[in-house]
Amino acid sequence: MTTAAPQRPRPLLWWDAGVAVLLLVLCVPGGIGAFAWGGPVDATVWGPLAVLAVFLVLYLALGRPALRRAAWDLPRKPIDLGFLAALVLLVGGGAAVSPSFATLQAIVFPMIWVIAGVGPADLARLAPAAARTRGRLRAVGWSGALALAMTAGSFLAYERYGMDHALGTALGVGAVSFGFAVILGMWITAIYEQGERHRALAEQLRRAQEEVAALSAASGAAAERERLSRELHDTLTQTLAGLVMLSEQTERALAAGDAARAAERAGRVSAAARESVIEARALVATTQPLGDGGLTASLERVAARLEADTGLVVERHLAALPLDREQEVVLLRAAQEGLANARRHARASRVELRLAGTPGGGALLTVADDGVGPARGHEEPAGPAPGGFGLTGLADRARALGGAVRFGPGSSAGSVLEVELAPRGAGQEEAR
Repeated sequence: MTTAAPQRPRPLLWWDAGVAVLLLVLCVPGGIGAFAWGGPVDATVWGPLAVLAVFLVLYLALGRPALRRAAWDLPRKPIDLGFLAALVLLVGGGAAVSPSFATLQAIVFPMIWVIAGVGPADLARLAPAAARTRGRLRAVGWSGALALAMTAGSFLAYERYGMDHALGTALGVGAVSFGFAVILGMWITAIYEQGERHRALAEQLRRAQEEVAALSAASGAAAERERLSRELHDTLTQTLAGLVMLSEQTERALAAGDAARAAERAGRVSAAARESVIEARALVATTQPLGDGGLTASLERVAARLEADTGLVVERHLAALPLDREQEVVLLRAAQEGLANARRHARASRVELRLAGTPGGGALLTVADDGVGPARGHEEPAGPAPGGFGLTGLADRARALGGAVRFGPGSSAGSVLEVELAPRGAGQEEAR
């Protein structure tokens, strides 16, 4: 995986600070410092200076690019391992010049674990577990090489200074350094890998959340399209169908020379067109579809308009019920659908529109006509009539409120549409 540089604008800040502090510490005379200032400028000064200068050049020329690639998860280059080999030789040579240069291990061991550890190339060729194992083994191998070089250099320096037990001391320092480096490297690597796993899980969670948000938006858009389809069918489509019928009646009246009837039908066309404009504006603005007077007044207007447009006799038996707005809208749409069915399909002469309460505070709307009803045995308890998108949407509306839609033949002739809504609160709980 490649991470863009702008995400980590200064990934080498702490490496630069660590190298700078270590070089300053090694310049301190005596103690852990590598210099013996105050005397003539001879090999005791030029040797340590040369070691520090080579270390600084190696870090600037090769170390920083190698560490930057590791920080940005870029593939390791062969020159990076060449940099580690040069560091191993330099630390060994520096320790031979002055045992104080063994202090370089404080920065070189971490560099080894960062550069030689698991990288993108390992993950590309091997399974994650195998890649991590190979990276750890490689880092341990380089750490062992550094410890051996430092042990050899320290032994030479101790011998030159005439230290007792020089070999044992050098071996002890090297073994302790190697053990500490491996333990610390393993621990930090485990922490890093755990952090990477958490980061990967967080990234998966983020992608899952984005997918859920996209699906939610798509679902919301689909639901809104379905709602608009139902609204258009129950409002504008019904009105436009009436306009078509009135226009045909006007044409027939004109063809028959009945100017008075043609004028009356044309007036009805104009009134219906104005009503369709009002319905369209209400639909666009998502305003109250019931208009003034509530449900009973809206049902009266719908029935009166049907009588005026078609000549059908619409008997109304409407009770004033304390209903929620959603329940009133569903019942209004049910009445519109039932009356439209009587006008378009049933060839009826009389329609009964009844609104009554049910025990417990519910409502039952019935639209019955004396026209041509469906065949016996084809009652629709809660679904669409054949080819009827309106009943499909109506059943969905009623079901959302815990209600039911029944459509079938009447007791003697025609068809009956019944929409029953449960009492307020109870229906919504059942639907959920």
